[in-house]
Amino acid sequence: MNAKQRTILFLIADTGAGHRSAANAITNAIRIISQKEQEEWLIRTASVHNKQGSTSTGDAIGTTIQEATEPPPTYRIEIVDVFEEYSRFPLREAVKLYGPTIRYNPRLFGEVFHISNREGPVLAGQMLTTPLILNGLLRLFTTVQPDIIVSIHPLLNHVTVRALREFHLKIPFLTVVTDLVTVHYSWFAEGVDGYIVPTKQAQELYLKRGLDPEKVHLLGMPIDPKFTLPIASKETLQRNFGLLPGLPVVLLVGGGDGAGGLQTAVRAISHARLPVQLMVVTGRNKRLYAHLQRTKSHLNVPVTIFGFVQNMPELMHAADIIVTKAGPGTISEALACELPVILSGYVPGQEEGNVTFVTENDVGVLAMDPPTLIDALRRLTKPGSADLRRQLANAKQLSRPGASFDIANCILNYLPAPDAQTIWQTAWGKRRQRMMSGRLRSAIRIRRLRTSLPKPLLHGPLLVRRLTSSRTRDISNKSGDLTHPADRNL
Repeated sequence: MNAKQRTILFLIADTGAGHRSAANAITNAIRIISQKEQEEWLIRTASVHNKQGSTSTGDAIGTTIQEATEPPPTYRIEIVDVFEEYSRFPLREAVKLYGPTIRYNPRLFGEVFHISNREGPVLAGQMLTTPLILNGLLRLFTTVQPDIIVSIHPLLNHVTVRALREFHLKIPFLTVVTDLVTVHYSWFAEGVDGYIVPTKQAQELYLKRGLDPEKVHLLGMPIDPKFTLPIASKETLQRNFGLLPGLPVVLLVGGGDGAGGLQTAVRAISHARLPVQLMVVTGRNKRLYAHLQRTKSHLNVPVTIFGFVQNMPELMHAADIIVTKAGPGTISEALACELPVILSGYVPGQEEGNVTFVTENDVGVLAMDPPTLIDALRRLTKPGSADLRRQLANAKQLSRPGASFDIANCILNYLPAPDAQTIWQTAWGKRRQRMMSGRLRSAIRIRRLRTSLPKPLLHGPLLVRRLTSSRTRDISNKSGDLTHPADRNL
């Protein structure tokens, strides 16, 4: 099979699990689409060859057969945590503060979010951080040679536009927004070829910025394609998980790290002796998992405890209600499973709009304290609950379980035609690659020179300039290639 391969580069940062989950969801959708294309091609090829055997073989027929049996492109997909792998200190370390900040001081994070959610702070931040990541992006693009670049993180959009312009690379660049309503100013950067947004509210924010309305695509939130697959009935799933028949099932989820007040919620439900049974997903929080396993025999409600899971669609379809923090991915997954949502908490600033999205669309409520949580569960689990019926209907209307496939097809439409040369295969592209590699080598050599000078000389700007201009060429002849350890910090 000589199908031309297309390379798709996803830019993410592991600030929380949502960005990588979105990239994985789109990647899985692309692979399913590609597999279907390959299967259809094999069927078409077999059919054409069968017809060829029963007809004469003239030049015209041979051309038709060649066109009909041309294989579809294959896709090479790279998902890269840009800050971790391609940025320099202190930016690389500063990004790691996201997790501890939202866990231990969420109010501070909310204040920073609102203060920075304007053009001035965003541009100032870009001026400070661009020198710490620009050469890393250069190295990334030269190494991966992508045919399209997709950003799934707000802090990577402006700098990527800057890098593509500075290196004169004509590569399609898309942004997939993964915030439902509270979309930070940095998500939208002028110069991006296409924006994929999950909600009408996000689309309206985009249009208020005065950006090209032809470039925005309202396609939904990317969630795992498994949420579109046929699944067993609720009764069968509950039986498979060892749940009691006829008793409402409440699923408690705290995100990948098991945060979100799970222990408090379990204790409150047990103390209220609600007529429910619980499924608790603790994620990577091994300490909470162990604690709940030790104490579940003392609880007043049946509890089944899970750690980090890969079968969330089955768990959600087995449940009747979900209690979760206001992460956009989990909310979208719950809607795909037509579950009413009780929000147990949210990250100030970033997730405030998600709460509004849930409450204004009447698919759930916010319950940040035990009394409100217990009251919401009582209303939803009451036999013949009108609240439950209404929220289920609203969730069904609002859900977009196939969003990942729509997003994947949108991305694939921006790729070069299957029979077209990629930018890296053209003579211009090869010259550009050599020039970029040369620029990168120059940056590395200058840095080696500076690190090898005696400290007194480093404090004399005139001496440094003279030495840099007179000795860089000599040192470059003695330097190694791009595999030098200094390259890792560029």
